[in-house]
Amino acid sequence: MVCKFLANAVVSLRCRWGSAHPCARFTGARVLSLMLLCGACSGPVASAAETVTVRLDWLVSGYHAPLVVAKERGLYAAQGLDVHFENGQGSLATLQVVGAGNGTLGLASLSAISMAESHGVPVVAIAGLIQRAPEAVLSLAGSGIHSPKDLEGKRWGAVAGDEGQRLFIAYAARNHLDLNKIRKVTLNASTVLVALVHGDVDFICGWEMEEGLKIARIKPIAAPMLLAASGINTMGTSIFVTRRMLQEKPDLLRRFMLATQQGAQIAVSEPQAAVNALLQARPEFDRAFVTAELAALPAYQHTSASAGHPFGWLARSDVDGMLAVMRDYYALPAAFTADQLYTNRFIP
Repeated sequence: MVCKFLANAVVSLRCRWGSAHPCARFTGARVLSLMLLCGACSGPVASAAETVTVRLDWLVSGYHAPLVVAKERGLYAAQGLDVHFENGQGSLATLQVVGAGNGTLGLASLSAISMAESHGVPVVAIAGLIQRAPEAVLSLAGSGIHSPKDLEGKRWGAVAGDEGQRLFIAYAARNHLDLNKIRKVTLNASTVLVALVHGDVDFICGWEMEEGLKIARIKPIAAPMLLAASGINTMGTSIFVTRRMLQEKPDLLRRFMLATQQGAQIAVSEPQAAVNALLQARPEFDRAFVTAELAALPAYQHTSASAGHPFGWLARSDVDGMLAVMRDYYALPAAFTADQLYTNRFIP
């Protein structure tokens, strides 16, 4: 207010006497000096928010709620962060982009991060959004599929190159199934759900809280058989950064995770607010589906080993178990360890 008054005084003097008048020059100089002193005494000018780009693994989905809510509620802004989301095209693509230094943080499956890191991509996970793998064997009610052994003699709808296909092979081995007795029907991602609903295949492998919910809205489904229940827990989507970012921007990462944790708390305590935020970020979403997805999400955000710890905190036993699966079925180098893969140091 004082600075504004002084500035107006300078203008008034110049209007009355003219800018060339000696009194106007002298008085104006004195007033400007006072303005500079006023600015110095008022404290430092707030620094501009740091731009943060987050490349997602896919399009915005329900499990991204902690991040979306944190942005919509201004929690990132309160930490001095100007956060922007970029849509992804799968974990591998996001790892390639962010791993090359294009972006601040990325989202990818922890299993994919482990494979990338083991092959020289300088990335490290700093938080787990999904820690209990949501992949499950999905079938329609009345299919006769109630246990893993029931899958023999059935038709499997498999998407070439999909994570679910690779995980099902591990699941079959863990449950001593004969893959020669399971007829594999290769499909693409756009037709796999239709094929199951129309009866062209007997089962697929997909996320219980995504594909399972979509199918159940059309036809009743049998109880999903989670792969994690058979020890095939490759965990799920995690937040990762490059090792350079880890070293150069530790304070930024702590502030980002603090705001993300706050967003996760709001998503649980105010689910409709989270639904609204997701619909704002992706208007084509169906409200009923997003509501159901958010209701199912908490069961996948923690395991028995990470329960009771802050959102995002990863349990060493879970990570070691995931790496054992990766070594057995994904040719992960035996020398690769959990210490190379993740850190909890940025979890508040």
